[in-house]
Amino acid sequence: MLITVHRPGLLLSRDVSSLGLDPAMLRRSHARGALVRVRRGAYVETSVWAEMGVEERHATTAVAAAAACRSDVVVSHLSAAVLHGLPVVGAPGAAVHVLVPPAGGSRREHGFVKHARAVGREGLDVVQGVLVTSVATTLVDVCLTETFLRAVVMTDDALRRRVVTLAELLADFESRGTIRGARRVGAVVEFADPRAASPLESVSRVGIRLLGLPDPVLQHVLREEGRHVATLDFWWASEGVAGEADGTDKYVDEGMVAGRSSKEALLHEKDRENAVRRLPEVNGFAR
Repeated sequence: MLITVHRPGLLLSRDVSSLGLDPAMLRRSHARGALVRVRRGAYVETSVWAEMGVEERHATTAVAAAAACRSDVVVSHLSAAVLHGLPVVGAPGAAVHVLVPPAGGSRREHGFVKHARAVGREGLDVVQGVLVTSVATTLVDVCLTETFLRAVVMTDDALRRRVVTLAELLADFESRGTIRGARRVGAVVEFADPRAASPLESVSRVGIRLLGLPDPVLQHVLREEGRHVATLDFWWASEGVAGEADGTDKYVDEGMVAGRSSKEALLHEKDRENAVRRLPEVNGFAR
């Protein structure tokens, strides 16, 4: 199978033509079920597509859409977030978000969500051969157009990985010369925290806030006679309540089980919880 320079597994009709081959071979393979058509003139092997998660599928679709356009396309908003590797809560959808000149207005057509905004080359990144808005610009766009939950999860992740700062987010928003959306951006900037160690912790933080509960301290260290007992995802000191946000990865992911079996990892976590519960300052433990 041919390999393109755009994204592994992505096959473009124009690449096939440039090699002197008949692009109809891709259409015939699609008709036989060997290829999935992700965009007009863009295909992926059916077996490869079946193994992709929703975010990888969206990234592949975004690269295919940009590569198929005759002129440069700037991928933005949720699609840029996916290409930057930011975690997305829920499926990002099939439509690809791009920036277009203001004259045409924002609109949705031909598999694109087109956001009208002046675009300059400065401040753009290149990811997988595609022009994308910077991480700071992308996060501000997400704050303005997506849910608080989605924006917080992405911003926590970007801050933790140190690919953006809160100052850069504020500077990007201020550079737009408008106060429209200031509350939405400000709410995320005020709430975002690099100490959230995973998207699940970020989701939990938002849930805790929406339930009207006090914001917990993140990554709180518990000790007994100077010995480290546990680093908690969440800690409510006034109530003496410990909290953990655990997904199945904690018990099955090779990088997290440290050579243990899933059963051993589960028993180890149970022992850890019991050690936390025995501490005099702990009155409760929630997951």
